[in-house]
Amino acid sequence: MTLFPEFSDSQNGSAILLSVKPKFASLIAEGSKLVELRRTVPAQTVGTIAIYSSAPVQAIVALADVKETIEASPAKLWSIAKDNGGGLSRAELIAYFDSKKTGFAIMLHNVRVYSKPIGPEKIFKSFSAPQSFRYLTPKELKKLEKLLAPA
Repeated sequence: MTLFPEFSDSQNGSAILLSVKPKFASLIAEGSKLVELRRTVPAQTVGTIAIYSSAPVQAIVALADVKETIEASPAKLWSIAKDNGGGLSRAELIAYFDSKKTGFAIMLHNVRVYSKPIGPEKIFKSFSAPQSFRYLTPKELKKLEKLLAPA
């Protein structure tokens, strides 16, 4: 059973709000980071990600589509990160995946950056930053997409 079947039944998958450290959110928005590394991923297939730059920025800075999600060993993830602007050193990656046999590389494409970061209060009635991610409802995603459109 899925929370939002209208997303999971589409060919692209669900939409999520993903908490990303400001350093990495900036690299994604600049277009130099095309991979987001994670220890775990959502159970549902993800097609769209709203990039939430965590404290101190605390704003949504971009929307990105997911090209694919790759599960691999930390050694293979390092190779993927090097080739796709992972934004971290090998030592940082190894420390992040410490004690994990595998992790995930979320390959991003079609990154759309907001001209001004979006305060979450513009989208959500009550907002608490997710530890890792949260699913977006169709209504929340539509609001985010509308804010991307030129005025």
